[in-house]
Amino acid sequence: MIRTIVALTLALGLALAQTDHSQHGGMAMQSMAVLEKLTGKDFDIAYMSMMIEHHKGAVEMAQAVLKVSKDARIRKAAQEIIAVQNKEIGQLTAWLKAWYGVAPSRMYMDMMKSDMKPMMDTAMMSMQAMPGHAMPVDRAFLEGMIPHHQDAIDMSDLALKKATKPELKQFAQQVMAVQRREIEQYREWLKSL
Repeated sequence: MIRTIVALTLALGLALAQTDHSQHGGMAMQSMAVLEKLTGKDFDIAYMSMMIEHHKGAVEMAQAVLKVSKDARIRKAAQEIIAVQNKEIGQLTAWLKAWYGVAPSRMYMDMMKSDMKPMMDTAMMSMQAMPGHAMPVDRAFLEGMIPHHQDAIDMSDLALKKATKPELKQFAQQVMAVQRREIEQYREWLKSL
């Protein structure tokens, strides 16, 4: 029993340490490398498709923390992520169809999903409540969401330079503003958890 508790504690500590953005240099490494090489319509389609998948990951994490968090701040933040990012998924999907006559690219979505997988697995595991154990689910959510948001900011910064549509550049600016503000808030909350 003691061995099991020690093993779980070590695994959780390792999982939480791996959610630190500086430890893995950003989850969207392959995706960012591809985006940096694309231009024009190809960039727009890739960026929107990747951002749709990226937003789906944030929504999944927010839904998971809602099941276990008792902290009103965390619950409200999770609900806002779900509302805002689902709305943005709809907007990006509509633009892909209206501007380019395509659905989100499965290839680019799969690439983003692959890049997010290690961070998502760690964050989701850290947010699972275990009977009889107090789990730092709120901390795990915030520590997972900070690098997740930073990767969206990095992708959107690239979109400001490379997107062909003014609406998409405006979208990227909005993503950057909102997610920077949220990162700042999450860092403040981490000090009191």
